[in-house]
Amino acid sequence: MTTTNGSHGQALHRTDPIPDIDLADPDPARAAALDRLFTELRREHPVFWHGPKSRPGFWAVIGYAETMQVYRDAPTFSATHGMTIDSLRPDQDPASGMMIEVTDPPEHRRLRRSVGAFFVDGVVAGLAPAIDEYVRGLLTGIRDRGGTIDFVEAVAARVPTYAAGLLLGLPPGDLEWITSRTALVFLSGPDTDTRGELREAAEQANGELLGYFAKLLRTNRRGSGAGSLVHRLAAGTANREGMSTGEAVLNALNLAIGGTTTTRSALTNLMHGLTQLPEVFQALRDEPSAVPTAVEEAVRWANPVRHLARVATRDVELAGRNIRAHDPVLVWPRSANRDESVFVRPHRFDIHRHPNPHIGFAAGPHSCPGTGLARVQLRAVLGHTLEIFTGVEPVGPAELLQSNFLHGYARLPVRFATAS
Repeated sequence: MTTTNGSHGQALHRTDPIPDIDLADPDPARAAALDRLFTELRREHPVFWHGPKSRPGFWAVIGYAETMQVYRDAPTFSATHGMTIDSLRPDQDPASGMMIEVTDPPEHRRLRRSVGAFFVDGVVAGLAPAIDEYVRGLLTGIRDRGGTIDFVEAVAARVPTYAAGLLLGLPPGDLEWITSRTALVFLSGPDTDTRGELREAAEQANGELLGYFAKLLRTNRRGSGAGSLVHRLAAGTANREGMSTGEAVLNALNLAIGGTTTTRSALTNLMHGLTQLPEVFQALRDEPSAVPTAVEEAVRWANPVRHLARVATRDVELAGRNIRAHDPVLVWPRSANRDESVFVRPHRFDIHRHPNPHIGFAAGPHSCPGTGLARVQLRAVLGHTLEIFTGVEPVGPAELLQSNFLHGYARLPVRFATAS
């Protein structure tokens, strides 16, 4: 990357190639159309200026190489102003310096060490048997009851919350409430639209969860429930510096929300794909050893995160576009993961795809610390689905989330088939 040399080139590159489309609009009906649109734009506009509509203007980064540049260059593309278009602000996010997702290096490295200690291979491996048993029990119960289910309610919402409960040491009786709150956090809509009510509900849910973890930490310090992750984040160890109260609460909140919402969306995307591609379901039943690569392909093929926000800290050139200091920059990993210059036949679900350098879990300093735990859940659900059922079919319209941040399903009615 190089710095720009003035405003003349900047003016040249601020032409919006899609002036009649608002990328901040969360209307689910646009999802398939956006995939086609980004495919057309990537050829000549891997980076382009998206003019102000329901949100202020921003640079949209939709090419794979350019997205990787933004992810890896944290000094130039700062995460401290908010992680989504709805939370982006001209000043720093109030949680910056305390919550890992909105903190830049070098302070980010300290927080990452503290949080990452709970996602090392040994910890994840220790949780895997319980998650596997839980998933098998859920799916066996569905088989025994028969009939139609909403996969979101019956499986996709439950598994990540159970896993988060194990990781965070949460009281089992609280998990259903936590599921209901995290499901609301990333619902969104433009302020001028009636969907603004969803954004209000999202803000309220976020505040309630913040209060929950603050109370949990206070309870821990009175000697009850000292095994919870929020308490362990605050306490520290000989090898890991403890966090302040604010840091512990905010990062526990971030793990609860991020770990449940993105994995829930990934699970719904995977199952929706199987309902639309019965040949893939059968191919995996014939070759269950392909489950790990199929999980990676599912995350690439239907990335659960639509966009992530950054702000430029200096004038910089990206794909020939002159970005100025303080400009908002949004990467669209769903588009990057279908970039034809990286992935052969990117719109095809290929259970044997190799190599598969997808960035469904982000990349660089802000890569998802819970990637290993997410993979455990996805592999367990897919593996046991193939083991217990002979097929799956839709039995009603699937309903996409009303979100400009997450790609996933709010409702997914399906029927599983079993051998007679």
